[in-house]
Amino acid sequence: MLLPISARLSGRRTFRPPSSKSLSFERSFTLRSSSTAAAATASSATKQNASNNNTYLSIKVPTAAALVGASLLTGYCVGSMHSEHITEIQKDRALPKGERGCCSCDEAVGSKEEATKLTEAQTQLSTKLQKIVGKEYVHDGMNESSSTGKFLKGARLGYGKALCIVQPGTLQQAIQCLQAIVDAGCVVVPQGSNTGLTGGSVPRNDTEDTRPSVVISMKRLNAHFPIDDGKRVVCLAGVGISTLASSISNWFPDRESHSILGSTFLNPTTAAGVAFGSGGTLLRKGPARTDRALYCKVSRNKWGENTIEVVNTLGIEGLQDSDFQEHSGENPVQKLDIYANDVRQGYRRKMAKSSKSGMQIKASDTDYQEKVCQYTKDVSRHNSDTTGEDCNRSEGKVLILATVHDTFQAPSKKRMFWVSFPDMETTAAFRREVCLDNPADLPISCEYLDRDSVDIIDRSGRIATYLIRYLGTGDIMGYLWNVKTAIGELPFSWAPLFCDKFLHTFNNWVPEAIPSKFLSKGREYDHNCMVAVGEFGDGTLDRFMERMDAFIKKYNDKALANQISEGGKMITFVEADSPADITALNAFRFVAALAFKTYVIGEDLQGISVDYGLPKNYERVPPLIDSAVKPVKRMRYSHFGCNVIHEDIAYALGVDTHKEHMAFKHAVEVEGGKLPAEHGHGTEYRAPQDTQNRWMNMDPLNVMNPGIGGLSYLPKYGQK
Repeated sequence: MLLPISARLSGRRTFRPPSSKSLSFERSFTLRSSSTAAAATASSATKQNASNNNTYLSIKVPTAAALVGASLLTGYCVGSMHSEHITEIQKDRALPKGERGCCSCDEAVGSKEEATKLTEAQTQLSTKLQKIVGKEYVHDGMNESSSTGKFLKGARLGYGKALCIVQPGTLQQAIQCLQAIVDAGCVVVPQGSNTGLTGGSVPRNDTEDTRPSVVISMKRLNAHFPIDDGKRVVCLAGVGISTLASSISNWFPDRESHSILGSTFLNPTTAAGVAFGSGGTLLRKGPARTDRALYCKVSRNKWGENTIEVVNTLGIEGLQDSDFQEHSGENPVQKLDIYANDVRQGYRRKMAKSSKSGMQIKASDTDYQEKVCQYTKDVSRHNSDTTGEDCNRSEGKVLILATVHDTFQAPSKKRMFWVSFPDMETTAAFRREVCLDNPADLPISCEYLDRDSVDIIDRSGRIATYLIRYLGTGDIMGYLWNVKTAIGELPFSWAPLFCDKFLHTFNNWVPEAIPSKFLSKGREYDHNCMVAVGEFGDGTLDRFMERMDAFIKKYNDKALANQISEGGKMITFVEADSPADITALNAFRFVAALAFKTYVIGEDLQGISVDYGLPKNYERVPPLIDSAVKPVKRMRYSHFGCNVIHEDIAYALGVDTHKEHMAFKHAVEVEGGKLPAEHGHGTEYRAPQDTQNRWMNMDPLNVMNPGIGGLSYLPKYGQK
């Protein structure tokens, strides 16, 4: 995955991110730091968003600052006045994705590092790691602080202490750290941005395993650069998907990276996307997947020594294992490190291209368009899929160092519609007959929202929607997310719920976050789809519009004929008239999970969250079991084209949400569904046996992220 430095590249074009004024494709241009390019793009995007959205809201900066200050002060006072009430309702209260109130579950967890006497090697490990990466990049994970909490506590689920936290700055440092950790008899928790929702990216202490945990944070490895004239991109493990999207847009305006929607505002890493098989919002691209990677596996040789195997399937000319002579002192890792350092420093380098063998290796899910249109009982995508190179859906059982990804043609024209349906049967027919008619004419995306989703996002997600609309999905949103997390960790009884209480309380002070022409339909109809369609130079947009117009006319003509006798509703659709409308709708959809948590906290409820894939030919809403407790709200929103559903269910306090959670998972499986679909198994879901076997083959010693997917935490999985 590297741009070779060898003389054989002398005839290739070089790469430099273009200026904001023009895009240069001349033979030579200089690499800028990726962070500089991303910052420039984010600034430009923020200005454009602000311009586009002026028609909705105009608040001067001093006024906004005063309102924020006054609101925070008021919220603080309210929180303090009701601290006893908040403390009481947090007891045994389940929040989405298993997070519990009051951190009582965290306090009950003992530290195995404290309970177990450390060996000499483990005692000296921190010092050894400091010699590898520098003292400032090794942290004590035994004592949670403002600098370590973000590594030890999951975004929604999981908390534990670690012997230490290490942040390598080069690929060679990452490998050396991995060797030192396993040689010291510790286990490794690989970590990207730590935005995972199922507990698999943080240490776990409440286990039978006595080995200390060490977190390897890969976020410093954030270099990325294009190859093959921009048709592909190389990413080190710490590159965020939002950062990558900004860079690709800046370098090649006619190309897109894989992930440009969804959780980009949290900037999770590209490596984590591969490790979980995340994504799938964009129907023409499929979930995150690549077989072109550089990653490490841990095993033991016949002399009992721990060995680190570096697997190289990058497929880059000059960086293949065959390009280096044995015992020459050079290897692909060193070459990639040199190039990545040059990227960060802004030096001029030649743009590389894939080798002949590399061109035969998948850098995305190239079969997905065909697969998603096949109307069968199979599930389009799920986290227990065992196909592909070991880096895919590995969930931390290997250490991903770098990956190669395809980029994609950007649409020359884009239209977006809010389509509302009278019943689920008609909604499913629209998906089958219009959206998935054939692989060549797939829409960009098709996102489903039921009425409860619309109500809850509008009730508790307006502020978050506006923040994403005006600030974009870059570093500012990441900073605000970290501030929210830090407030939740303050040593006050009201702290864990304060931000969500605040957002819920002041939500209705803010204007509706999307135009009323969309929101009114969402409130009126039970089933709604946000459909984005693009033109890719072959008439795709016109053909899609013809199918959609014919479908709506066919249904509405029938409904109109029966309206007097049956009183049925007709299909309605409203088009987004401007880029501001499109930005608002996308933000509204992708704050759904945040809004649900804010809603259940604000309304003094509790809730569960489940993501699952249903068979492609499944056209119903999975029923709750007969003995299930009736929920207060059942919020269903989905990537409708691939039938992957996110379901957030709110219950009154006092309901046994664990029991309801397990019953609902079983109900989904009875209907032929698979869980989870994109958030990973982590510590919340038990993986099927073939998936567990695959992970055990990757990591026979069980030193990499022990315990995920229901696996044993013990060395060698408890086998002698």
